[in-house]
Amino acid sequence: MRKRPILLLFLFLFLLFGFFTFFGDKGLFHLLKLKKEMERIKETNLKIEEENQKLREEIRRLKQDKRYIEEIARKELGMVKEGEILYQFDLKD
Repeated sequence: MRKRPILLLFLFLFLLFGFFTFFGDKGLFHLLKLKKEMERIKETNLKIEEENQKLREEIRRLKQDKRYIEEIARKELGMVKEGEILYQFDLKD
């Protein structure tokens, strides 16, 4: 008769421990969620690092490569060299 309440207490504690193992703030489900978030953040960081590398390369070229600067000036600013004539055509049908 005395064993039954002790057994129920142990069963209750075991279930409580199991609940917190899976669903608690530091449980397995929370751990899986954090791992997925960490992978997403790593992917984002990798993309940002690749973009940073491209920007570093462009900065280097802008500082050192006069032909690149000329190319950018022609494309983005529509600049021409002295003595050149720029023709623009409207290609509407």
